[in-house]
Amino acid sequence: MMGFVPYRDTERALQVILDNFPEAPCLPIMTRSIKWMLEGIPCVVIDREKRQIFLDPSPEREHELLEFYDRYEQQDLDYFATTENAAPFFYAMMEKLKKERPSQLEWVVFHSAGPVLLGDILKQLDGKPSYYHDMLKDVLIKGVNMKTRWLEQKIKAEISDVEVVADLPETTLVSFTSAGGTGTREDIIRAINQGFSGLTCLTWIHCCANIDWSLLTGTTTDVINFDAYQHADKVVLYAGEFKRFLERGGMIGWGIVPVTEEFLLKESVSSLVEKLQECIDLFVQAGIDENLLVSASWVLPCCDAILLTPDQTDQAFQMTREISRTMKMKYGMGS
Repeated sequence: MMGFVPYRDTERALQVILDNFPEAPCLPIMTRSIKWMLEGIPCVVIDREKRQIFLDPSPEREHELLEFYDRYEQQDLDYFATTENAAPFFYAMMEKLKKERPSQLEWVVFHSAGPVLLGDILKQLDGKPSYYHDMLKDVLIKGVNMKTRWLEQKIKAEISDVEVVADLPETTLVSFTSAGGTGTREDIIRAINQGFSGLTCLTWIHCCANIDWSLLTGTTTDVINFDAYQHADKVVLYAGEFKRFLERGGMIGWGIVPVTEEFLLKESVSSLVEKLQECIDLFVQAGIDENLLVSASWVLPCCDAILLTPDQTDQAFQMTREISRTMKMKYGMGS
């Protein structure tokens, strides 16, 4: 699952996640604020009236930049920690996993923002994306990397014998590859790879838009997760790139369960299993080995559930669990 959830009751959120994703629970994100992503990042300006966050690299903020680079050079991961005050829901899930560890637990997943996405979200004072400012881009790439490494280290310290999955979504890449966008393919791939640099865990990129998918197949990431519910017929146009990606050990996350009310309410487990099989068949027909593809596949909702009600989110997560079970049985992978 993706991290953002609409629940306001923390205990309910944690239990629903463990009930439906006992193999790979996610640290939930129970806020629309991104301030928890920004601890350790310099030059942050919060405009409370406009409800916006900017980055301001003006000379009077130079001391913040010097502190940032000094901490980075020292590899001081704790300086970039996500604190319990900023993200209590992260700490609540880690505590619950320690006390009520599911017997099936294999992975613990966390989500933040990829460096290109964060550089698009955070604007300069003139309204331009921070990613277009060379120094701010460098700050965000390094900041994302240090925070991601801290989160990996924190989870492994708190929960023994698990693999960590680090998802740094890049949901706005379409804006950088459109006619009005900027940023070369090489620059974007380099930024994404640097965001994951130094991690020892499974790396994952989610993008629910329709993009030039070679931007992601050309990175070092382990898993590419896309909106299969709406875009599989477009993603398969890059079957050659995905074939090479899978053959070097990459995996695919099929976002097959819709997370908008309009689509969710008209679907069932059986209809989505059929749709997922059609998606897999498209890739096989395009020349990808079926056994390789299926053995390298994950099942999940197509994006965050933040637009759903809590009850609808329960439904989407339950459907995801049942689709996964059905596909495992269909391909002889156990219950």
